[in-house]
Amino acid sequence: MIGSPALPDVDAVVVNRDGGDALFRALESLAAQTGVSVSAVVVDNGSSAGERARIAGERPAARVIAFSKNLGFAGAANEGIARTRAPFVLLVNNDAVLEPGYAAALAARLATDERLAAAQGLVLTEDGARVDSAGLEWNARGEAVPVLSGAPRAAAPAAPFEVSGVSATAAMYRREALEAMAPQGAAFEAAYFAYYEDVDLALRLSRQGWRFLCDPSAVARHEGSRTGRRTPFRRAFWTSRNRWRTLFRNFSPALLARHLLPLLRADVAHAREVGLTGFALPLLVWPRLPLLALRFRDEPRRFASWPSAAAGASRPRESRPPAARNQPLPPAAPDKS
Repeated sequence: MIGSPALPDVDAVVVNRDGGDALFRALESLAAQTGVSVSAVVVDNGSSAGERARIAGERPAARVIAFSKNLGFAGAANEGIARTRAPFVLLVNNDAVLEPGYAAALAARLATDERLAAAQGLVLTEDGARVDSAGLEWNARGEAVPVLSGAPRAAAPAAPFEVSGVSATAAMYRREALEAMAPQGAAFEAAYFAYYEDVDLALRLSRQGWRFLCDPSAVARHEGSRTGRRTPFRRAFWTSRNRWRTLFRNFSPALLARHLLPLLRADVAHAREVGLTGFALPLLVWPRLPLLALRFRDEPRRFASWPSAAAGASRPRESRPPAARNQPLPPAAPDKS
């Protein structure tokens, strides 16, 4: 990697559980980053001894933080963030591969716009033909969905654009923003275990006035759900449970009441996708909803409508300086590598 005096260092955190060859492709892509100094940290969620030995043998520069049990993505990401110090933290899935300038492009965006909590690039499918994610947005059923998901690569804008949040598949966060959420490094809600933890974090940051960006000049490819597809029912349960936690924590009761039927229909649709066993999902999740409503009843400054990337009526009152809001995003600093 080639460092640039114009950009702060980056710590890359990869959460892993028996990622196999995909993990090593991800680590190779981190080692090949140019324009900024990137240090890789692998937080291992109880992988086999053989995988850990392979990391030590093939990628000795990568620092490994090993746990004997599976902390989930949220808990493991928190551990990686807490044990690093660089101003910018790049979270990378163990089945994502970054093009060489990915980290430098996002670091340049964060360095030149202090309003940004995080940025991501254009994440493509594994074959590069279609978009996997260009950020997060909300649909009418109260679900966070990937921006441009499934669209041809050519449909993505060429210029950077603001988004409602970023996917932790391959996102760079400003440490200052993460520490504002949790001074001890636990920015993600560890109780989520996996799924929607990045959505919840984006909403909480947005409620404090932070903003998010997608820079399509930074390109990555993502195999997708390498870990989650091993346990489809658990994945569906965590997604449904965590979506409701996110909704009650970040959105006003009035909004949820107005959209209750579409919100419930989303759960039914996901149950059908899982198959016969999926119809147990509402029975497991819905009885918990009154307790979630009570738990978050005093949460301040929640959204009154589904977020949009542009600051407006849906954004809660911001706590950051008024002069910093609603201004055009500046160009990135030039790459001086």
